[in-house]
Amino acid sequence: MLAIVLLQLLYWWLIYPAMVAPVGRIERLAVTAAEVATLDGIESEQVDDARFDAVELPWEDCCEPGYRLARMRFAVSELPGPELAIVPIVGSDNFRLWINDTLIYGEGQMTLPRISYHGNVRAVFRIPASALRQGDNEIRMLMVRDAGSPNFFVAAPVIGPYEQVQSAFKVRRFMLNDLNVISYSIGLVLVLMVAIVLARGERPWALIWLGVLIAAWTLRLLYYELSEPPLRAQARMALLFAMVNLMPVAWLNLANHWGLKPVPRVASVSLGAYLLLSIVNTVILTGSLLDKVETVETLSMGFSLVLALAAFGAFARQFPSVARQRVAETAVFTLCISLIAVDAFNALIGGYHGDHVSKAMPLLMLGLVAAFLSHNVQLFRSAAQINRLLTDRLREREAELKRNHELVREAERTQVLAAERRRLMQDMHDGVGGQLAALVSLAQQGRSNPEQLLQATAQGLADLRLIIDSLTQVDDDLAMALGALRARLQPVLNEAGVALKWRVDPRLSMPGFGPERVLQVYRIVQEAVNNALRHAQAKTVTLVFEPVGEGAELRIEDDGSGLPAP
Repeated sequence: MLAIVLLQLLYWWLIYPAMVAPVGRIERLAVTAAEVATLDGIESEQVDDARFDAVELPWEDCCEPGYRLARMRFAVSELPGPELAIVPIVGSDNFRLWINDTLIYGEGQMTLPRISYHGNVRAVFRIPASALRQGDNEIRMLMVRDAGSPNFFVAAPVIGPYEQVQSAFKVRRFMLNDLNVISYSIGLVLVLMVAIVLARGERPWALIWLGVLIAAWTLRLLYYELSEPPLRAQARMALLFAMVNLMPVAWLNLANHWGLKPVPRVASVSLGAYLLLSIVNTVILTGSLLDKVETVETLSMGFSLVLALAAFGAFARQFPSVARQRVAETAVFTLCISLIAVDAFNALIGGYHGDHVSKAMPLLMLGLVAAFLSHNVQLFRSAAQINRLLTDRLREREAELKRNHELVREAERTQVLAAERRRLMQDMHDGVGGQLAALVSLAQQGRSNPEQLLQATAQGLADLRLIIDSLTQVDDDLAMALGALRARLQPVLNEAGVALKWRVDPRLSMPGFGPERVLQVYRIVQEAVNNALRHAQAKTVTLVFEPVGEGAELRIEDDGSGLPAP
């Protein structure tokens, strides 16, 4: 909020007063005897036959197109005197200016309907000494207007010493001429910047509407620079109002998309209203309906005021969510909309409006685009800056991923160790624990048969060895695990006088067997071998491990007597 207030104060107390600085002191020559004539044409005989009527300055004539010839007088006390200058104050599409019989200004075409639009000139003209007479001197202004905006205006021209006039109009001349060139140059650059950002893939709606706004504003400024446009008369005026009315539409949609939650259908409704107004304005202008330009201007200013207020509302709705993060954008945005509203309101009530939008918009647009781009894109950073930024972010991300990976591995390791600990406890309880419990039971019962004790002890020791073997496997491949088991079985079978035939397919590989599953296979094989030794009276034990289909088959065979027939 503070930034908004400060920017408003800066504009209204410093920037605006500087832009409307009054004309400096000039020792003006009095202009008298103003007369105006309406002409049917600009041929010499038509000009010579003109019938003049006395008027008071400033003079205004509305609303018929055509030609007007104004003349007035000023007196020069002595010649040679100080060098003089004149600043004509005239409103027309084009004009010619004479001092006595010397042409001071005359550019482009003056013949209807193919006139040129050089009447927007705002300059200080030097009056040649040869053009002056001692005593009375005559000023003549031949003006032309087409049907686009048939309003003529003439005020008393400023005539005085050249140096004084040049100095006094320095600021005014800059504001009316140079600033306009600077403004549309800035606008074209900003439109190009926005287009580049959009072409690179960044297409937020706020940026799109910002580009539309800058384009409409720039075209409006260029309108006054084109002295020979492709469209003329009413069509040219309809185009002007179309560009003027597009600006509040862009402001409204820009405000609507400024935050994260735009109101739906604002674009379709506002564009629909804009198209309808453009059609109505064109019909009024081309059909010479109502008061023509005055009616169109009133409708357009009312449209601008309504949309400016709607933009204020849309922005106020999103203000809490964007104000803190986008302080500069918020302040500039608020000032821009307020200037549009002030211009529209002043035009509606018929009071003076200083065209705040045209005067202030170059700096405001630069600030708005700069604030927006700095917040939303990184397009204009150098390659080295971007590389450094990406490198730093990549390092931060890699460090974060490494920390997370270590945490995950530690958690997995903890889970695996806990599961392995539980499995070992279960195996020890079911295997070695059971054997030890049997030994304790035999000892407590007083039946300490050495053979039974030896058998129970040997079985417990064998089970413990199986558990140890299952844990010491480097590879989880079952074929490799069976090779370790063979080293355990071979001495036992040799001592019992039983031959061991080992047929394991060397091409067979079954990875993925953990210690728990390996131990289960060990116990199955050991139990089968023990049965062959105790009950079958076998001479040979054969272990076969070979592929069968997509899997494998493990067989333990012996040549013993087998089970008795039932």
